[in-house]
Amino acid sequence: MSEIEYRVTDFDCPTCASNVERALSKTDGVDRVEVHYTTGRVEIEYDDGVVETDDLERTITKQGYTLRVR
Repeated sequence: MSEIEYRVTDFDCPTCASNVERALSKTDGVDRVEVHYTTGRVEIEYDDGVVETDDLERTITKQGYTLRVR
């Protein structure tokens, strides 16, 4: 099990955070997602044998948000 944290720089509302959380939760290999709207922090626990960080990042950017690795 691996963990990674991202910072999303352009959440406008709690719904934005909810959309990202829902999309990541549906990703194979993701075990836990916590999205903090007020800080823009996204914490992900995932199985690195199933999903790669590139896939996680692509999932977030496909939702229309900009991220940076923390």
